[in-house]
Amino acid sequence: MRLLKRAGLKIKPDETGYKRTDASQESLQRRLAVLGIIVLVGFAVLFSRLWFMQIVSGNDYRKKAEGNRIREISIEAPRGRILDRNGKVLVMNRQALTISVIPAEMQDQKDVVIQRLSKLLGMGEKQIANKIEKSQSPNQRAVLIQSDVGEEIVTYVDEHQSEFPGVIAGTQPVREYPYGSLAAHVIGYLGEISPEALKTKKKEGYQAGDEIGLSGVEATYDSELRGKVGMTKLEVDANGNSIREISNVEPHSGENLQLTIDQDVQTLVEAALKSGVEAARTMQDPNSPKKYQGTGASAVVLDPKTGEVIAMASYPTFNLNDFTGGISQQSWQALTDPKNMYPLNNRAIMSEIPPGSTFKVVTALSALQEGIVQPNTVFDCEHAFTTGPFKDYPKYCWGTHHNIDLVNGIVQSCDVVFYTLGYQFYQRQAQNQGKPLWEWARDFQLGKTTGIDLTSEMSGRIPSPEWKKEFNRNNAQYQVWYPGDTVNMAIGQGDILTTPLQMAYLYAGIANGGKFIKPHVMKTLQTVDGKVAKTAPVETAAEMSLNPQMLQAVISALTGVVQGKGTASATFQGFPVAQIPVAAKTGTSEIAGKQPTAWFCSFAPAGDPKYVVAVAIEQGGHGGESAAPVARRILEKLFNLKPQGQIQPSVGD
Repeated sequence: MRLLKRAGLKIKPDETGYKRTDASQESLQRRLAVLGIIVLVGFAVLFSRLWFMQIVSGNDYRKKAEGNRIREISIEAPRGRILDRNGKVLVMNRQALTISVIPAEMQDQKDVVIQRLSKLLGMGEKQIANKIEKSQSPNQRAVLIQSDVGEEIVTYVDEHQSEFPGVIAGTQPVREYPYGSLAAHVIGYLGEISPEALKTKKKEGYQAGDEIGLSGVEATYDSELRGKVGMTKLEVDANGNSIREISNVEPHSGENLQLTIDQDVQTLVEAALKSGVEAARTMQDPNSPKKYQGTGASAVVLDPKTGEVIAMASYPTFNLNDFTGGISQQSWQALTDPKNMYPLNNRAIMSEIPPGSTFKVVTALSALQEGIVQPNTVFDCEHAFTTGPFKDYPKYCWGTHHNIDLVNGIVQSCDVVFYTLGYQFYQRQAQNQGKPLWEWARDFQLGKTTGIDLTSEMSGRIPSPEWKKEFNRNNAQYQVWYPGDTVNMAIGQGDILTTPLQMAYLYAGIANGGKFIKPHVMKTLQTVDGKVAKTAPVETAAEMSLNPQMLQAVISALTGVVQGKGTASATFQGFPVAQIPVAAKTGTSEIAGKQPTAWFCSFAPAGDPKYVVAVAIEQGGHGGESAAPVARRILEKLFNLKPQGQIQPSVGD
């Protein structure tokens, strides 16, 4: 103090007993002012943040808080069972142990959880991540990662829940197929609903992530089979452990679907078709150094009076159990690999193939109805057809039949007979006389879908001058309808395409005297307790007025195909045709760049038809040698006949 006084400085006493200079006082005030500003700014920021969180984002945070506290778990409803016509269970349900994740609850630990799941489940991390990313499920809805896991995995997840946030170990009903691949194409498989399908089905209560039928009756009758999803609300802690159940809505099972399919017949048809393909692959293609490839086949058995499909088989096939709980990427690639001949395709309704000589019944009936020919009209077959413009461009028959009438032309499948009829149709068409052959074909319900209750049915094709002009609209020289267009159609060749189901439908219509009953695979829909809720009606889709005498002449000719000089006579040696007359037609269709497809279409008994059988073996050779033996095996089963040991293949178209 003395030193300060000596220096001439004035001091003022403060609370401590010391005195400060004016400069010190001013400095302190500045510091206090700065501190005050900092405090005010801090409070302003804090209040602003609180205002933003409570007012602006209050709803969002409340939802997140509620989401962290409440877990909603969808309880999948068991799909309705699928039964055969006699009540045998083709598709059932069972409870499977599953591992699922709720993406929203994984939060920032997603990568770590995926790594842990990968080790636990033996799945690749990318595979798990893809399932989560590709799923259309909302973040709060569980995404199935793996089905049919072991009990030890479920126990481990339950006991280490803190290490697996968002992971749920539970149970879920899944499909079980006791017969594996039996009727796989009719039944169909399940998968997650696509974004495109969701747009149209959202109004029906479907949600992203739902499993739906993607093919077969699983798709056609999905809304009836799927039932109603249940919902459980749980209160969970921060680790995802359940504290209490808040509410629970039980799921309701879907309706059971009874098919028209007969399990015993279906089993036989599939086995016969497989054997037929294998037999065809042992036969030498006379036009190639190779044997027939037998790239695919299909068969259809119809009740012509009701339209019920008793059996429908497609080869190659697939195992429906591979789709339980979601199909693996490896299995899916194998099923879609062209080298494996597209086993997912239902060839009975999807393969569009020229019908070959099985179409000749249309040509014959149409010509008889038009009065162009009579059953006993005689033709001259010297192997080549050289009438009119075909003198310079002859067309050939598979044999030489000399003088032959229409009835025997059907029995022996003489091409010259039908070339002649085709050319006569062309001449009449050019003069606007009568109905063109292509119109008759459409009257016989070809070139359009049958309307069967299955997905992905193809319409086939019946060419016409209008179609040809439109199809070749960018190439004028191919727009003209030539005589060869009608002549080729007359023998089931050229641009005509049909499916095996369409050909079965055609022969059912002929068997019914011109009445076409819409084919179907649903017999009844039943409640869970087995009461019938709906029965499939018998629907007449179309009806033609056919001359009974002319129709009978053609049916009589068809019964000759399996006897005497018929193109399937060797195959049907020993078959009791006197007691069970079979009306049938063989066919061999040519496709450029491929081996011929073998056809056989039939119905029996001819006088009072109970069954229609159609068989097609793609790149399998001639109808008599490859398709007819398969059809015989099927007919033996249908009529409870003792199967003949070795069947002799027939030679001919």
